Amino acid sequence: MNCYSTWKLLFGVIGILCILSNDASDALAAKTRPNVLLIITDEHNFRTLGCYRDLMPREQAEMWGLGAVVPTPNFDRLAKEGVICTRAYATAPVCSPCRAAMITGRYPHMTGVVTNNLVLDRTIPTLADRLNDAGYRTAFMGKWHLGGNGKPEWQPKVDGGFRFTKFMFNRGHWKKFDIKDGKPFIAARKGKQPTYGVDGANNKTFSTDWLTDRAIDFITNKDAKEPFFTVISYPDPHGPNTVRAPYDQRFDDLPFRAPRTYRSGKPSPKWLGPAKKHPVFRGNDMSRYFGMVQCLDDNIGRLLSEMDEAGRLENTLIVMTSDHGDLCYEHDRLNKGNPYEGSARVPMIFRHPKLITADQVYTDPVGTVDLTPTVMGLLSLDSNPKDQGRDLSSKLSGKQETQPDVRPITFLRNSGTKPQWLAAIDARFKLIISVNDEPWLFDNRKDPDELENAYHKPEMKADVERLAKALCEYGTQMKDPHLANEKIAASLQTILGAKTVCQSSE
Repeated sequence: MNCYSTWKLLFGVIGILCILSNDASDALAAKTRPNVLLIITDEHNFRTLGCYRDLMPREQAEMWGLGAVVPTPNFDRLAKEGVICTRAYATAPVCSPCRAAMITGRYPHMTGVVTNNLVLDRTIPTLADRLNDAGYRTAFMGKWHLGGNGKPEWQPKVDGGFRFTKFMFNRGHWKKFDIKDGKPFIAARKGKQPTYGVDGANNKTFSTDWLTDRAIDFITNKDAKEPFFTVISYPDPHGPNTVRAPYDQRFDDLPFRAPRTYRSGKPSPKWLGPAKKHPVFRGNDMSRYFGMVQCLDDNIGRLLSEMDEAGRLENTLIVMTSDHGDLCYEHDRLNKGNPYEGSARVPMIFRHPKLITADQVYTDPVGTVDLTPTVMGLLSLDSNPKDQGRDLSSKLSGKQETQPDVRPITFLRNSGTKPQWLAAIDARFKLIISVNDEPWLFDNRKDPDELENAYHKPEMKADVERLAKALCEYGTQMKDPHLANEKIAASLQTILGAKTVCQSSE
């Protein structure tokens, strides 16, 4: 063999060894790369979780009567072993627009989903698309609500790029599921039509239990080699406030009382809108709501136990949040859709023993629009330059402290095509600019019940101006059409000065 042939053979061997080495490295990286579990609850009031109550004065923590609480040891465990965000908000406090922001890292008006039952713009990469590209096996179980009007529509046509969607349904708050001929179906029926009835559901067929079982099967699959990204999206504790036995009566004896803000006699902001019918406070309604929350908590405990037994828990990034809150009679309202705390503030917890320092409390504002870029950051995967949400991974991991002179702000908007209000929120204040009222400023430190408008207080002038300026910059940079509304623009101009021009740069 001549010298040239020898070198050629040698370089060939080196090339093969490099390929094998790279393949081995890729395989090792895939094996050690963190799994991701995203838990989404629906219409979930943050005060029902013990980990949030522990950080609040008792009168705030026990809003529905002193002693009227639901134990949530498993949600609390996630918070204790990770970081709890105390000022987390639904970017638009209604199901579909918030979910669109959550799964894309874009504000709702950029996703094609500004209100419920619209179709997600699939030219925008979702978190599933990004993790598919990174070698994850992606799955979604439960309520999707980004595929249009289909109801329930199993395996929606528009599915956000998730690869396993057998147990994904588009929308609805069904209470009883089963499998027939290998396919999922709604097991509560009136004639041939599916209903929201509980219909004797048990721990195998009730929606929360059933979806947990499906997620466990996927997560603990011993034959799977790739890391998983699994979303389990529970349709509870959204109304109707019904739950299977024994949770349906477990909290009936609690000393439920109407919230302090219920029929308070204080003037309501016009952006709240007139109530079609003021709800009559019913303790049994809250009892069922608590029952749904405890059923969720018990299933989270079961999920964590199964993951631990399968050796998947310690290398899984767990994120828990909700698409919006539920006022639960505060301010004479139920449900969501406005910027009050009970409506817009959501639970948000991140846990991973190696990526996140345990037992942290993060008090700066977070928006659900920040979720996708933050998860990508925690996984050390490439960001998308078109992300509008913030990558908070370094702050939430405990590796970077917030600078004392920096006051982060998150932004909220009403759902729908017609502008009604925009809000800017920092660690203490919430400024709301609307089309039909003067600006409102809530001071969470001095008025956590949100009963007083602090906008006209002279000592608040600098904070009002700071938040208004940030709202102006947000609207311009993010091309939010709400900012082009003449009444919203006029309010911002009044605060910031006649020479200030705030409008969306569409």
